[in-house]
Amino acid sequence: MLGVLGLWALLPTAVQAPPSRRTCVFFEAPGVRGSTQNLGKLLDAGLGPLRVIHCLYSHCCFGIWNLTQDQAQVEMQGCRDSDEPGCESPRCDPSPRAHPRPSSTLFTCSCGADFCNANYSHLPPLGSPGTPGLEGPQAIPGSHPRCWSQVGSPCLGTLTLRLFSRKACRVRGGPEPVPESDSGRDWSAELPELPELRFSQVIREGGHAVVWAGQLQGKLVAVKAFPLRAVAQFQAERALYELPGLQHDHIVRFITASRGSPGPLPCGPLLVLELHPKGSLCHYLTQHTSDWGSSLRMALSLAQGLAFLHEERWQDGQYKPGIAHRDLSSQNVLIRDDGSCAIGDLGLALVLPGLAQPPTWAPSQPRGPAAIMEAGTQRYMAPELLDKTLDLQDWGTALRRADVYSLALLLWEIMSRCRDLRPDSRPPPFRLAYEAELGSAPTTCELWTLAVEERRRPHVPSTWCCFTTDPGGLRELLEDCWDADPEARLTAECVQKRLAALAFPEEAHPFPEGCAQDCSPCCLEDHLSTPPLSACHFMVQQGPFSRNPQPTWTSV
Repeated sequence: MLGVLGLWALLPTAVQAPPSRRTCVFFEAPGVRGSTQNLGKLLDAGLGPLRVIHCLYSHCCFGIWNLTQDQAQVEMQGCRDSDEPGCESPRCDPSPRAHPRPSSTLFTCSCGADFCNANYSHLPPLGSPGTPGLEGPQAIPGSHPRCWSQVGSPCLGTLTLRLFSRKACRVRGGPEPVPESDSGRDWSAELPELPELRFSQVIREGGHAVVWAGQLQGKLVAVKAFPLRAVAQFQAERALYELPGLQHDHIVRFITASRGSPGPLPCGPLLVLELHPKGSLCHYLTQHTSDWGSSLRMALSLAQGLAFLHEERWQDGQYKPGIAHRDLSSQNVLIRDDGSCAIGDLGLALVLPGLAQPPTWAPSQPRGPAAIMEAGTQRYMAPELLDKTLDLQDWGTALRRADVYSLALLLWEIMSRCRDLRPDSRPPPFRLAYEAELGSAPTTCELWTLAVEERRRPHVPSTWCCFTTDPGGLRELLEDCWDADPEARLTAECVQKRLAALAFPEEAHPFPEGCAQDCSPCCLEDHLSTPPLSACHFMVQQGPFSRNPQPTWTSV
């Protein structure tokens, strides 16, 4: 392991920073989410995986190590976003911050000297709190890299967010400094200030923004506050929300764009959105179970929202392009007051190529294969994103198919909390998709092995096919959405139609010949062996459905 003095001796004179700017070692294990690269100006010092970064916003370096029973692995090194307590230390003294798994502990340090994060001075001795009982580990930069999910128990992605996500505004010292590449752009010229906008509390922190609950003209709203370094992300998401014709009951409603901050100084761009006090789908399912009608309300509304996003349409003289969400997760779906769903967080969404697409939306298009392959929450990534085999020749259709895979996992999560699908009407505690198989923080390798190599999916209990009029209909729907072959998956529009058929048994497809309406094993096997509804699959040309059925719901 390189010591601080050893690393300094290897650095060329050209990369030594001026006195006013801290210089740190920069390293991120391959695949780690939540990059801090935009907190500084990155230089190539010719040190292999280790590079040098000049800090833009602080005089403080950081390091994160993952201590297992065998060794300490460097996960991230770079610049902190601000000078916080601990940054005055001239050396890196790590302290335990999180346990991604029972045999693993994440240690972090902050320090205020050039290249001080190249090495840690020590780890807590054997038997001290937070350590699994190992002395003298050797740090190996980049060895066995781990990519932590941002959903579930404390993990690297969440820890990085808490440590390095800069405050939306600084109360002291004025607005945040602007990176050199953006210093000449007056991004705020067209954004009004809203003096009546009030911030109350943080309800979610993300990789590029912090979401606050607030009030605007006496009404509850959600305020997505972006730091200055994320102006590009703000502009891309705003452009999507402002597309003509994007208004839909099951898409979070955009109210306005503004500038301001929770503090007294205006300092960053804001998106003001509709607030849903019941919270995210993940939070709701953790707290509540639902009957069949309520579960279908959530499932069908979710499919309707995604089908609307995917659809390219003209309405009342306005063109709405197809949109791929690319980050469907139970954290990014909100529950409305009526129990239906609204899809939110279009931060990674992409306008898809279409026959009538105007050129004005070109800036929101990806700039290459790597941008197209980018996706959101790792747990919900389709197999073709995990193994980098997404069809780049027809990437618009491919991204729609990937969204449908994510949709299937959300439908499974919804149905896993349905009382009517359990013999004792007592569903087990809520678990995220694949949490039973891989735990709360699966690695990329674990997800790839399970979903790609072994082609396994979340368990569908046999009792799920006994409740509905169509035996096996729910299981078949899920299997047709999360199929390993992207071309075999349903479209979101067809998922909507299938769910409506489950909601209206009298209008559902008839049972296969000779199949009784009980849930005998042969009945299920016969039904699942029938040919799929090929007209609903991506590979078949399809037209718009003649109607959009809405079920009659019972009270929750």
